[in-house]
Amino acid sequence: MRYENVAEPASQPSEAVSLPWRFYLGWGLAALLGLVWLAAGVIKALEPFDFVRQVAGFQLVPGKAMQTALAWGLLVAECALGAALILGYRLRWALVGAGGLTLIFMGALGWVILAGIPVEDCGCFGSQVKRSPKEALLEDSLMLLVTVVSGWLVWKPQATVTALQPRRWRGLGVLLCALFGLLTPLAFGFPLGGSDWSRVKVSGTTVNVATGERLVALIDTECSHCQESVPQLNAYVGVKDFPLFVALCSNEEWRRKFFIQRFGAKFELGEISKEDFKRLLADGDTPRIVLLRQGKVLAVWNGTPPSPDEVRRARAKRP
Repeated sequence: MRYENVAEPASQPSEAVSLPWRFYLGWGLAALLGLVWLAAGVIKALEPFDFVRQVAGFQLVPGKAMQTALAWGLLVAECALGAALILGYRLRWALVGAGGLTLIFMGALGWVILAGIPVEDCGCFGSQVKRSPKEALLEDSLMLLVTVVSGWLVWKPQATVTALQPRRWRGLGVLLCALFGLLTPLAFGFPLGGSDWSRVKVSGTTVNVATGERLVALIDTECSHCQESVPQLNAYVGVKDFPLFVALCSNEEWRRKFFIQRFGAKFELGEISKEDFKRLLADGDTPRIVLLRQGKVLAVWNGTPPSPDEVRRARAKRP
């Protein structure tokens, strides 16, 4: 019996090393998935407001606060999962987490397709790579398949080699990536952006938004809602005892001119940088109407322009 007890544990390492290709192939597939997850998380961390609007577009979570919290949590999870898959840190459970999150995304995409909700910026990379819900669902299905195959390869007892054991430097790498996802959006004023107009540089208009009382519309010339809102925005022009109105966008000059001509805009349409546009729009919707006094925000309306009477009431409420 003593001889058998000595021989038995000696056979385990040989079995673990006898099929090393299974583990390393699985880890290789997991690392490819990790690159996708990490890249997606980094892109969303650099454009947090776009991601919040993407989450809001799915119409699954009510309220801006919950949508912001969900978006922030998801991008942190994507950064951490991506790093864990690449570094092989608790690889089995990282694959379980990646598979579970992929299933959640697929469920959300299925809801969007069945409900007929128009969402353009689907997919892992948000507004950087536009995907329809069906295209994104196909991509997620492929990712789920790769996740399952990778999990099957590394979950076998024979694949339990030293590379699966947790290492402090791997855990530190995962932590650093998670902190990147958590802290980077703060550099963009997330989620408290949209209130500082003192640093905004405006061109293409004679209206100074930092002085006096101003009514400003943040629009996108390619946005259908903004195009449909032109008659309502025109109603602000030339009204007595009313704030001076101007619209701002980040689109090129030729797009601004085409917008004015095509949709009959009677207001001035100035240009600001894309960075300022995203910061000022924050997690709101276009068109976003902002009432300013000496560059300070008095009131904000998202999605639907307020009536002139609503603007007057907002002016009266503030000293």
